[in-house]
Amino acid sequence: MMSQASFHKANKNPPGEWLVNHLLILPATRRAFAGVYVCAPPAARRLRGRDSPLPAIFCAAHSGWWDGYVAAIINRKVFKHDGYLMMEEVSLKRVPFFAWTGVFGVDRDNPREALASIEYSAQLLAGGPRRAVWIFPQGTITHPDARPLGIYGGAAAIARRVGRCALVPVALRYEFRLEQAPEAFARAGPPLLLNDQTERLSSREITSRLEEAMSQADDALRRDLVSGNLRLYRRILKGRSSANRVWDDILRILRTGWTRKPG
Repeated sequence: MMSQASFHKANKNPPGEWLVNHLLILPATRRAFAGVYVCAPPAARRLRGRDSPLPAIFCAAHSGWWDGYVAAIINRKVFKHDGYLMMEEVSLKRVPFFAWTGVFGVDRDNPREALASIEYSAQLLAGGPRRAVWIFPQGTITHPDARPLGIYGGAAAIARRVGRCALVPVALRYEFRLEQAPEAFARAGPPLLLNDQTERLSSREITSRLEEAMSQADDALRRDLVSGNLRLYRRILKGRSSANRVWDDILRILRTGWTRKPG
């Protein structure tokens, strides 16, 4: 039985979820970025929505303030899970309406409260089909090139409670490239498929494998950005246009008007 805890629990409801997504998350992300791009290998894509045979724990690198927004957009537009996201309780207290979208709190400084959040995560994953929980195992914003990543064992603790699940590493980076505004990039790595009936791993072993998988996903994303080889990345959200693109559009309209023959 889950112990009594004071952290905010998810309070998903369609009207509240629509309001937060369409009045806050999507408009803010469109204003901040030229676009959001995602690359997911076939093994990760097989975990999408109603096709997913396993509950999923998405373990994302915590590289910037926008991570939670981008994770919500990726979950909705790519993986299509009934998704939940773990957020620091002190932050969630300032924006409690995020609970309407499936966000719930965790207090890592309080072992008893942290354990209650882990138990709650496992209950969410066991509570219905197509369930997923998104977490940031590093616990704090860290530069994506930092090694080792230094992840906590919360994801492993959740996985051991669920028993049969998929741990999906996700790398996130924000880059200025050819546009005035930055672009957001995500790359999912091959999932770690866990089944405690065939292989009972310790939390330390799971954490070690997960950290390696998250590092590999981020290394691959960095290589793609450095090389400019982004053909496998799909834009899932179009953001604001750069000033030069707006000016190009104005010039194109003017040229069309100048060259149009009189009727």
